[in-house]
Amino acid sequence: MIPRALWSGLSALLLTSCFLYPAPLSQDDGPQPGVESVVTHRQDGTLLINNHPYFPFGFYHISWAASGTQLQRQQDVVKLGAAGFNLLVTEPVSDQDVAQYRQFLDTAMNSGVYVVTYGLPAAVVSQVVHEPSVIGFKIADDGNALFTPAQIKARNVSSKKIAPDKLTYISLSVGYGRPESQYFGVSDVVGNQSYPVGDDNINVVYNVMRSTVTTALAHNTVPIANLQTFAWHPGQPLPSSQELDNMTYQALMAGVKGVVYYAYRSAEVDLNKQPQLWNALQQLSREVEVLSPTLLNSRRTELADGRGNRPLVVSFSGATGEYIIALNNSRNEKRQVNVPLTPGRRQGQTLQPIFGTQAPMTLAGGAVQGTLAPLEVAVYRVQGQGR
Repeated sequence: MIPRALWSGLSALLLTSCFLYPAPLSQDDGPQPGVESVVTHRQDGTLLINNHPYFPFGFYHISWAASGTQLQRQQDVVKLGAAGFNLLVTEPVSDQDVAQYRQFLDTAMNSGVYVVTYGLPAAVVSQVVHEPSVIGFKIADDGNALFTPAQIKARNVSSKKIAPDKLTYISLSVGYGRPESQYFGVSDVVGNQSYPVGDDNINVVYNVMRSTVTTALAHNTVPIANLQTFAWHPGQPLPSSQELDNMTYQALMAGVKGVVYYAYRSAEVDLNKQPQLWNALQQLSREVEVLSPTLLNSRRTELADGRGNRPLVVSFSGATGEYIIALNNSRNEKRQVNVPLTPGRRQGQTLQPIFGTQAPMTLAGGAVQGTLAPLEVAVYRVQGQGR
């Protein structure tokens, strides 16, 4: 876990300096009044909104769940935007809500939040498609459980006829040895569900997300992680802050191009009533804001795969600098990090922690070295030119 200390001076520096290359969209340059959002994506899976790289980081919001109301959703999207989240995947509350949906989209725009909607009739899609906050439409939920690839493809064609400049989004579940490749390439975006807390070993996240990223890029599709903020069964604990960090960083290290949590409001959870989890999510939002230029515009290299008794270690290097992320995906055992880096170019370089106090990691003898506690994550930047 990344301890929630105050950020170091370097973090403050990164908040201003990282965005020099090329800046992803932040809340300050999100939806603009009167400007329709044209959405495309690069071959590497990065989303572009009006040609600006964009790292979606937000939530599902099942607006009608547990007697939800339009007012609650309006209040929630304002709260999300103020906390730095930039995406809401949502559904209408009722037929009356459908008729008034533009009001919600205006609130989302004013909050700096983009919207992907599920369940709008085609006639209403035609009415709201040019709203600035609209970047896409979800066309299938639990895609590989409820639909055939042909059915999703047909929905994609129908959506593109109405909204050619918007995303089509589906969720599905990729498993071990089950890449579900037939469900990639039939929409613009695939959100892969990984909900391991209370149901599986947490170390599954990296492997299923790596499978998702590999298959998505082979089929010109954007890979998104759908991660867990709910409890599977009543009385079961929600993911802890430590588990939330670990899941999120496993997905980021796998190379996903966005994260959407299930859920902010649903039948299973209402984060308005979970202050500890909400605080942890806000911290992650700040961390992703710092890291997103690197996540979107860098070369990813796996240094250790997290299997057996090994840690998971990944580097990202590019114009924003070089970052090393080390993670222990074991709940019970420490992990020793001793990972060689590229020889011959790191003499005189050091590792600088990014987010407050973390596990002490060093760069010595051309290797990253240190010890990670169970589920601990450490994020470092390589300092110095080296040779």
